[in-house]
Amino acid sequence: MENSDTFGSSTATPTWQYFLERMRHPSAADFVKAIKSFIVSFLNNTPDAERDSTAVQEFLGNMEAAFRSHSLWVGCSEEELENAGEGLEKYVLTKLFTRVFAAIPEDVEVDKQLHQKMALIQQFVRPENLDIKPTFQNETSWLVSKRINLK
Repeated sequence: MENSDTFGSSTATPTWQYFLERMRHPSAADFVKAIKSFIVSFLNNTPDAERDSTAVQEFLGNMEAAFRSHSLWVGCSEEELENAGEGLEKYVLTKLFTRVFAAIPEDVEVDKQLHQKMALIQQFVRPENLDIKPTFQNETSWLVSKRINLK
């Protein structure tokens, strides 16, 4: 999966890092091929929200089952296997983003309006203004949300 570390190692989560490390191993070549093949096949099909959702869920489930029986994951903890599944999901959905999350023009417009409203609110409401424990405040998500609105 060349160029797969699109988020940069300094901001990558442990889940993402774990997935990328495993996928770079030579014995993961069949997984990499299957993932790429699924993405190409998915994008070549006519969009259908119900069918697309089923296809993605089935693919993720099948791959996660395959992870469990593969030598790369033998002896791994349940948490490590979950991390692999989350990394796979992140990778696949990142590649399919425009199709999966923005397939319907009306949804795109509603999302745009929501982002505009969030940007207005974020001009004066900060995480510390809300009744949220400091450990659950996530300034990063506020900043990401603002950057999306600048595009």
